[in-house]
Amino acid sequence: MVKTRTLLDVLLPLAFAAALCGCSARGRLVGVHPESLQLSPGATGAALSLSADSNALYAVFADRATAGLDMITLPVGPHLPGTAPPPELIDKVDTAAPLSPSFGEHVMASGGGRVAVLYLDRKADPHGVLKLASRAPSATQWDLDVLEPAGDPLALLPDGSGGFGAAWASGLLYYRSQSGRMPAPDPPISLQLEGRPGPDGQAGFTAYDRLASVLLWLGWNGTGFTATPVPDGGTVSASLRVPSGRLAVVSYSPRERRLLLHQESPGATAFSSQTVTVCDGTTGVALLPGPSDSSFVFVYDEARTVSAGRTTYQLSVIAPGSVLGALGSRYRKAVLSEGDLRIDGFAAARTADALYVLLSQGNLRILRIPLG
Repeated sequence: MVKTRTLLDVLLPLAFAAALCGCSARGRLVGVHPESLQLSPGATGAALSLSADSNALYAVFADRATAGLDMITLPVGPHLPGTAPPPELIDKVDTAAPLSPSFGEHVMASGGGRVAVLYLDRKADPHGVLKLASRAPSATQWDLDVLEPAGDPLALLPDGSGGFGAAWASGLLYYRSQSGRMPAPDPPISLQLEGRPGPDGQAGFTAYDRLASVLLWLGWNGTGFTATPVPDGGTVSASLRVPSGRLAVVSYSPRERRLLLHQESPGATAFSSQTVTVCDGTTGVALLPGPSDSSFVFVYDEARTVSAGRTTYQLSVIAPGSVLGALGSRYRKAVLSEGDLRIDGFAAARTADALYVLLSQGNLRILRIPLG
């Protein structure tokens, strides 16, 4: 059973007003001034990953100019560095243009003093070779494994000791444990991925199954996958397991033109659904923890028609006002980037005092936004 109510009692009426009259609620926006650092001058693949620990940021992206999957490591501090370090090549993952539509498809995770990337290499086989690369951040060489059968990367689940469980889809769901074992999931689960998966930050992830037209939360339980449908979930989604153990999922509904937040009801497996905001043309969303167990930080893109025949592409954040440097706990919106160039993709991560966004919009850059 799904109960629907309004989450943003401030933003939703304003968004509806803006949608109906063509005006934007500028007076209600929070002004933020992100620091910005260019990491690459050209376009990248749509799949981007960003992970933060106490000392460093790890940004993984696919460079269209070199057909390589790269990683850049940046220090965590009160400001971004003045210049970006050169990218480190993980692997060349495709041949020359035209590149695969899923060029650079990957998932990334860090934990236990190691970084890992699960990705598809299409340079030798058009169907792809699924590879798992991992290393300590200070190392110069990647430890490389090939996983079979090849398929779509879904998640890397760190064990806290430098190991990673890997999940992927190749018609069926597959899992390889941190020790390298590949137990046969019981029962087997069919899945054909559409969109990008959404790791929940703990032991599971969301993925949209094109066959059944349903968004699933999936977690490895030791012998098989636990699969929980998320009502009204879409292909654009992100998930988060809050410290109390409750699952939260945000997804975009193009039919309803809004972001929806789905949360597990206390003591039950049912979900309640709430509207976050109204938006158009959203292709990506990130869900990050807020200052409490029941508050969140949403990052999303949207396409906005500003005049006849002209569309701008905007990246925004919605969070409690106090997080964005405003007064109060009501949710407020801040625009992080806006321009005529389409947003190819983005990824977000946060530390205790800052939000970081890896953004591909004409070039690749990282944004740092101080948080209250």
